[in-house]
Amino acid sequence: MPEPLIPQNKTTWQTAAVKSLWTFLTIAAAILFYYIIQYLGQISSFIGSVFSALSPIFWGLVIAYLLDPVAGFYERTVHGLLSEHGVSEEKNAKLSRVLSAFLMLFSAIGFIALLVWLIVPQVSTSMKGIAEELPLQIDAMMLQLQTKTVFDNNTAFGAYANDTLVEALESFESWIKSGLPSQAETMLGYLYTGVVSVFNVVYNLVIGLILSVYITIDKDRLLRQVKQMTYSIFPTQTAARMRRVLSQGNRKFSGAIRGKMLDSLIIGVICFIVLTILNFFPFLEFPYPVLLSVIVGVTNVVPFFGPFVGAFITGVLVLFDNPSMVIPYLLWILVLQQFDCNYLDPHIVGGSIGLRPFWSIFACLLGSGLFGIPGFVIGPPTFAFIYEIISEWSEDRLRAKHLEEQFDIPPEEDFEDFAEKDESFAGSLLQDDAEDREEEERREQEREQRLRERKEKLLQTIQKRKKDHK
Repeated sequence: MPEPLIPQNKTTWQTAAVKSLWTFLTIAAAILFYYIIQYLGQISSFIGSVFSALSPIFWGLVIAYLLDPVAGFYERTVHGLLSEHGVSEEKNAKLSRVLSAFLMLFSAIGFIALLVWLIVPQVSTSMKGIAEELPLQIDAMMLQLQTKTVFDNNTAFGAYANDTLVEALESFESWIKSGLPSQAETMLGYLYTGVVSVFNVVYNLVIGLILSVYITIDKDRLLRQVKQMTYSIFPTQTAARMRRVLSQGNRKFSGAIRGKMLDSLIIGVICFIVLTILNFFPFLEFPYPVLLSVIVGVTNVVPFFGPFVGAFITGVLVLFDNPSMVIPYLLWILVLQQFDCNYLDPHIVGGSIGLRPFWSIFACLLGSGLFGIPGFVIGPPTFAFIYEIISEWSEDRLRAKHLEEQFDIPPEEDFEDFAEKDESFAGSLLQDDAEDREEEERREQEREQRLRERKEKLLQTIQKRKKDHK
């Protein structure tokens, strides 16, 4: 008798349960996505509040990252001094790290205080002079506009230019009388927002400076934890490759940020020195050398756009004070920026970023759109960091497809040294775990010893009281 045929597409309860589960998860994901879209504003507000609450930690990380070379210098110096005085290596390592962190903090506070002491009085004097002289300059310019003597009114071009300036002045006066009062509430709101922003910056800076000390002290432990998590999640070769790429990106990022800050500081100092020297000549008189140098140095931190912004702002200040000095001043700024672009910046920053001009401008615009003014500064090095990671991933994919010759991809680096470091790293983890266990056992023995001593003292006390009672 032939056996009955069993249909191959028979649905069992396990497959039905799996299909039902996937259907339920799909519907749940769709409902969750709907609510996320519906309450996107509240979710983004909550995320923004979380980031705002954690902003002092970010500031502390940034300050510790920027001042890490200073802390390293202090740590090496203090370590050498303590070694000369016969301090044990274990105590020396801990003391040198703690002392270097506090010395780094005091150096940062001292540097900020020195800048405030040197710059604020000069800037205050300059702003006071501008406040006193600017109305006179504006009145003189208004008189020229009203009398049509800015340009030669006898020529067709001069008459047209004077009429255009008069129309622009009348439009501006009309806006002052009618449009400005209606914008007063909005301007007060902007003023309040600016005051709150300044307060938040000061608060984050103070808390960040304090947190940077603890971050510097626990730097090795924090890096070890990150490294341990990386090797625990990813395969050994992948983790080693990630470490190499992140190390290269970190060198580019740190070199670009620190190098640009040093470059801008040097540019500001050079601008101040040269303007001060030029003012000794009787036919040259550049106003507010400290204020102009501070603006030039600060705006120079922003790649590409910063020098133009600084030249425009300082040029307007010179124009209002001494119009005859505008052309010589702009020529000097042009010479200074050429010196910076062709000599100083390549030697200090060098090729640490490694981006083409198009990608650098793209990174500046993208960073400013996402993070505002700080995005101009951190945009290019951050983009270079991401660019390095994407390039590494792309090269690995091309090697996997055996297309390295067509695209001139260099051969993959040997990871034997990374494997050796991985073995030593794993050994250090095991050694640290063993040391932790020994330390815990020692503490447990000490607790048991103290407990036995307390019991013995209690028994002795009880026996003594019994004897006294008898």
